[in-house]
Amino acid sequence: MAYHGPSGLIGRPARGEEKDFVPYEVEGVGDITCWIHKDALEHLKNVSPTREGDYLLACEEAGRIRFKLL
Repeated sequence: MAYHGPSGLIGRPARGEEKDFVPYEVEGVGDITCWIHKDALEHLKNVSPTREGDYLLACEEAGRIRFKLL
C-alpha cells in the first residue's frame, strides 16, 4: 500500500512546520538530519519493510531514500 502525503526532508522544515516532523540523524554522517513527517511514520506502522528490513520514503530534493529505523 503506497502512502501519498508529506514524507521526508533532508534539512530543516520551514519555520512553524517542525512540529509535524521527527528529526533523525543519518548514521555515519553527523551533519545530515532527515526529517520524517509524523503522518509518514504512522503509515510505516502498517506496512512491512523490504526483505532487507528497509523502508522506502520519498524525500524532497533527494528523490527516494531507503532507510532502516534503528
